[in-house]
Amino acid sequence: MTNETTPKKKSSMIKKILIAVIILVIFVAIFGGSNNDETKKEATPEIQYPQDETVLIEASKTAMDKAIKADNDMQKGSALRERSKAICNGVTSLSVKDWVGTITKINSNSDGYGVLEIEIARKIYVKTWNNAISDTFHKTLLKPDSPLFDKVANMKKGQKVTFSGNFFKDKETCIYESSLSLDGKLKEPEFIFRFSDVNPL
Repeated sequence: MTNETTPKKKSSMIKKILIAVIILVIFVAIFGGSNNDETKKEATPEIQYPQDETVLIEASKTAMDKAIKADNDMQKGSALRERSKAICNGVTSLSVKDWVGTITKINSNSDGYGVLEIEIARKIYVKTWNNAISDTFHKTLLKPDSPLFDKVANMKKGQKVTFSGNFFKDKETCIYESSLSLDGKLKEPEFIFRFSDVNPL
């Protein structure tokens, strides 16, 4: 009797050990992975947006939402006026430093001057003009012989960056915006900007 039951007991013990090991592996995979994710989140610093940039983004988003829900152009016009007022009241300076965004366009015009567009929030853009005629007064195109041109030329679309420079005053939109249509001004605003510096984030 003893010889018959001993193998059964050993087999039962092995099964219990295997089950315990499997449970331990699953436990470590679940909770260990969770801790790793938390560690990664803690290690990745949250991006801090300058106050003026936050004001411009929030004012633009609010106007965008109102334009999408608007029943007619009069309501859209009202949304534009409210946005302009919010920007004028909230943005403290046309000169900015270390704003945050993502490069959405990096190109050159027919004369070889640099064209740059940065998205600071979904469908909200800060950009140079893309042609010399439109840029006659603002001088935003990047000069080929400038250090900034060389720096930006080594960057790529989709890259997260910080940038500095200045906007331009406008009576209608407070900060100069280049869209030709009312819908464009509200739903995909493109604020003209003269870049003085751009750096990878």
